Amino acid sequence: MAAIDSLTTFAPAWQSGQRRTTLALLGVAAALAVAAGAFLMRGGDGNAARYATMMVFRASQAAFLLYYLASPVARLIRTRPTFAVARQRTGLALGFVGMYAVFLGCSLIPDYMHGAHTPLATMVFCAFSAVILAAILMGERAGRADADWRPAWRAMEVVGVAYFWMIFVASDLDHMYGPHRPDGFYGLSLMAFVLALLVRFADAFVERYKLARS
Repeated sequence: MAAIDSLTTFAPAWQSGQRRTTLALLGVAAALAVAAGAFLMRGGDGNAARYATMMVFRASQAAFLLYYLASPVARLIRTRPTFAVARQRTGLALGFVGMYAVFLGCSLIPDYMHGAHTPLATMVFCAFSAVILAAILMGERAGRADADWRPAWRAMEVVGVAYFWMIFVASDLDHMYGPHRPDGFYGLSLMAFVLALLVRFADAFVERYKLARS
């Protein structure tokens, strides 16, 4: 997995607390809207809750890709729009974290609606994912941390990003080849994640090439 590089090129968004908060709230609001709409559209029962959870998961995939590609695309395609998105990278991270947190909450609701005990595997997955979300946020705060702690915090973010990339790819593969109804979304999603990884590798290669020449 291509490493997350320094973001000083883009004057990252820790300088704009209001925009960070806005993007975080937008992520939560969008996820709740998707969940509520999907839940009501499918009849408001336990199966509808599962469908709503799946739809929020899909929405969080798009939010992750936007956060994942913000800086690499800006370095490869140096335009005002791409730079503007890259400067909001931390806000995009918060938006993804908020959206995925809603997904984790939704994943616990179907068992609650049926009066069943939540499986231990589900609880462990939610707890571990919450820890990884916190790791991503810690990594985004690395620019404000003491210099001695920055590498460690950045490493935490790299691990978090790799974790979610693999979670989304594994889910796409499972739905494509597992006992599920055919759904073209997962093939497109898998292609998008593979292309995103190639973009990250291209960005890393170009940055190392520039460093070697300088």
